[in-house]
Amino acid sequence: MTKPQILFVDDEQHVLDSLRLLLRPQRAQWDMTFVLGGQAALTLLEKRGFDVVVTDMRMPGVDGAQLLAKVAEDWPEAVRMVLSGYSEQASVMRTVRLAHQYLSKPCPQEELKDAIAKALSLRGLIGSASLKRLICRLDALPSMPPLYRQLMGELNSDNGSLKRVGDIVSQDTGMSSSLLRLVNSSFFGLAAHVSSVHHAVKLLGMETIRVLVLSIELFSSPASLPLPQPLRESLGAHSLRTACFCRAMAEAERADAATRDDCFIAGLLHDLGKLVLGSVLGQEYAAVLAEAQRQDRPVHLAEREAFGATHAEAGAYLLSLWGFKDSITEAVCLHHEPESLACDSVSVRSAVAVANHFDHGLPQTELCRDGCGEMQTNLTREEYASRLREWRSHCEIARDKEGR
Repeated sequence: MTKPQILFVDDEQHVLDSLRLLLRPQRAQWDMTFVLGGQAALTLLEKRGFDVVVTDMRMPGVDGAQLLAKVAEDWPEAVRMVLSGYSEQASVMRTVRLAHQYLSKPCPQEELKDAIAKALSLRGLIGSASLKRLICRLDALPSMPPLYRQLMGELNSDNGSLKRVGDIVSQDTGMSSSLLRLVNSSFFGLAAHVSSVHHAVKLLGMETIRVLVLSIELFSSPASLPLPQPLRESLGAHSLRTACFCRAMAEAERADAATRDDCFIAGLLHDLGKLVLGSVLGQEYAAVLAEAQRQDRPVHLAEREAFGATHAEAGAYLLSLWGFKDSITEAVCLHHEPESLACDSVSVRSAVAVANHFDHGLPQTELCRDGCGEMQTNLTREEYASRLREWRSHCEIARDKEGR
């Protein structure tokens, strides 16, 4: 198997030498190249391809933003990462939509290694090279029209409220994924991992969010998603109900606050891949959805036949590029996999799969097929069925409470 090709770019030789020394243990897994300056990187890219490009921001001549813009245009299949010690907001903002991930210098060896490994971890999910390039090129996802309009109104208001902004963003798959991607990178130097949209909004503050949304266009316009309005609305409602169900199950299992937040976010993002495929494939994807509906056929089966990948895999792939936690990307990737449903207690992975199943109104017996309970649980089939009934009850209570 060919090693991943990693390109490191900086304008200081001692930094490149330090990176080379720091990453020596990775030589068995990665083929790494270290070049001095953005122009030298472009010259090398013309000769050979790279799977990941890691660049500094401030460089003479071709700087990091210019390099990443060129990479995004001409080599879109490459993962784009910033590794920089420069934190002036105006300069950082130039890379918000250019870089998949942003890391700050000095970067500990494990953090840098894990970031690159995570970005590469799911690249085998998407068999089509052209589809992979299209997904890598995505820098924003469309929002639901009513929520987009509400957010614009709130941000343009003299009396805009961070709580109301958080309430709006937390209902929308595209907005939530983009904001959490950003706040959990090193763009703004926040130390702790953030799984709550309201926490992310509070940390960034109103002025930064205004700049991100109104000037940088962190959330793309709803018009960029060529899917029928009823389908978009049903997708948004289903995603939010699934998120609420996930949180209800986690609360019933007395999970800690971080796990509850992760369950909610994974539930909200589990169908993110439909936005991804709709954004990159346009009417071709809309036609596949319409045909699946006409035939009363599961959408993920129609997607695999048409594109060689499902929306679950496309969504997980983008989230891995953006540096989301493994537990969330795994839950998104496997939410149609029956073997992910069998467990003794709620995990992020099982919560999403069960909540998605319940909200689609599928019979509970499908979650208790012979042998399923033996895969990942010590429960008997009867005990597992009883646990599912408990979880369904908590989901129904959450649905009635939310009025969704």
